[in-house]
Amino acid sequence: MKLSLETLLHRLVGRGVQIAQQTPVRTDERSPTSIRLKPATKHFLEAQATALNTSVQGLIDLILEGVMEATTDDPLSRLRSIRERFFMLMKAHELDLPAAVELMSTFGFTLSALSSPDRLLDLMTPAAIRHLSETFHVSEEWLRAAKDQAVSIDVDVRWYKNVSAMAQQLITHKRAGRRPELLIIRRQGADFERAFEDNDNGKVPEEPVGAVLRLHRSTPSGTTYTTFQVWEFERWNYWRCREQLKMLIAFCEQLRIPTVGHEVRQELIRQLVEGKRLPVELLDRLGSAAWQPDDYASFAFEVRHERGEWISVAKTYRESDLPNLATDAGAMPLPDKPWRPASMAA
Repeated sequence: MKLSLETLLHRLVGRGVQIAQQTPVRTDERSPTSIRLKPATKHFLEAQATALNTSVQGLIDLILEGVMEATTDDPLSRLRSIRERFFMLMKAHELDLPAAVELMSTFGFTLSALSSPDRLLDLMTPAAIRHLSETFHVSEEWLRAAKDQAVSIDVDVRWYKNVSAMAQQLITHKRAGRRPELLIIRRQGADFERAFEDNDNGKVPEEPVGAVLRLHRSTPSGTTYTTFQVWEFERWNYWRCREQLKMLIAFCEQLRIPTVGHEVRQELIRQLVEGKRLPVELLDRLGSAAWQPDDYASFAFEVRHERGEWISVAKTYRESDLPNLATDAGAMPLPDKPWRPASMAA
């Protein structure tokens, strides 16, 4: 039987783990080990070591130890990951230890508990993990160290054919005083016009566009922090995707929730969708707006792009439950026309 490279590596790793588990660890000597690195690899490791304030040798030891622990599925390694991910979450959101304790005080967290690895693990109950997951928009499985994906695009963050449910979430956050902002994200150099003209015929590459919810939160004593919830990414090429996103933008406008257009590298979009990094690490320094979503969907201002489609989308919006959801939440009723002339909109 001919083995694939993936199968061969899997068998080799499995055999190596078996040997490691069946033989004792030698602790009586420390044999020197030398590793030859390619120049590019050496440069990369030196940069990472500098960032972590350690030596290249220390970094290599850390990497190899991590590979060993991940391969052998050591329970102690998983418990350590649970602790580390808790502190990683706090640090990424710039919450110091007293603020972390305040945030989790309902679940029995204290400063002394944070200093004790065992006590901290005891406090990471299902309820505490659920609270962290809902507050910081990360996966409960990631917090339990059961998976490496910190964020997953599940039903609760899908806006395509689900705009009303997302609107309800926005209303909830607004009523809770979290000052929601919807970031509409596309790639740098995005060509919406070409994607619109192609109309999903496959003659041009897909033009990804998605939404991220930014919330401004605070602890009971007033320590502020910002969280990001990654919503769905779809393609601008398809008319139904454009329609749904434009209706979401229109709802935000009616409820006076800011929508901010950002352009980012394609690699950052891939990382957001992949979900292996915390959203706050990727989005905390986005900078100023790069484009205006209300150029594509607005009842208050003149729409500058895809006007014909917006007239149809505006009609669909009016006939949906979204206008009533907005007015029930305190918004003003919609104007009679899709937009006012630019001279009046100023």
